[in-house]
Amino acid sequence: MHLTSFDDPTGAAVGEGAHAVLAPSQKNLFLKNRHALEASHEAALAEYETAWIEGLLSPFHGGATSVMSFGAFQNQLDRNLAAAAAADSPGARFLAQEANHSQFKLLVEQFAVDGLTEAQSFLAIVPRLPLTVQMPIMRILIDEFGCGNIDFMHSRLYQNILLELGSSIELADFIADTAEEVYEFVNIFHWMTKRAAQVEYFLGALAWFEAVVPTFFNPYMDACMRLGIKQHAYYSEHIHIDFYHARSALVALRELEKHQSVDYRLAWLGVQAVEDVTNRAFDAAVARAHIHS
Repeated sequence: MHLTSFDDPTGAAVGEGAHAVLAPSQKNLFLKNRHALEASHEAALAEYETAWIEGLLSPFHGGATSVMSFGAFQNQLDRNLAAAAAADSPGARFLAQEANHSQFKLLVEQFAVDGLTEAQSFLAIVPRLPLTVQMPIMRILIDEFGCGNIDFMHSRLYQNILLELGSSIELADFIADTAEEVYEFVNIFHWMTKRAAQVEYFLGALAWFEAVVPTFFNPYMDACMRLGIKQHAYYSEHIHIDFYHARSALVALRELEKHQSVDYRLAWLGVQAVEDVTNRAFDAAVARAHIHS
């Protein structure tokens, strides 16, 4: 069976000729997700994605059974965030205290596939939500896209730090060398916003992710200060603004209750899935940095 091809932003052909086959991988799933938003989703990648998501979610089903209400979800979320803030992560400690300039550059480059496409996957969720749920999500997106000022757009802030580090700002230049785990981190949001049957996965994941980003980005800021990196606004802006974004994500969940029955177990599964892929992506990037001098 031949599958329809699409343009590879690396500039290299994907497969051969007009009937290229996209091999199942996180990289090719990312490339497909970067393609025009369309109803069709190539069969091999669709099957690969389904198996990946099922395998990702299956270990967490038992832990979601007690999260049956907004209050239970928020209590569980608060405990999770407190544990993350108190954790002594070797990777975070390495980044904050030890990584040299080239190692820091590699870490930033590893997440360029996310930073250069910041929040674009979130756009697909908006038409799937009732109007009053769209509003708090739009508040988040307005900030992500710089409130209409390209100089404050988060992807532009990522370009700025890449430029200071002497890196490319072209997405295509990062496709080949990005860890599969980092692609998982980006692809999970594409699945949640575009193809997950229920929106609760995304809204739960968003509430966790926006709340935990300041904790995750503090070591990046420490590294910037230690290494004399001036274009650190991508990290400092998130540390400031994501407190408000986390509140907006919780408002979205409460608003959803006004329109439908909300399955908070799915919202918590979203938290666990995104926490898992986020941690593994960071660990994979740090592992690469350790062997890079």
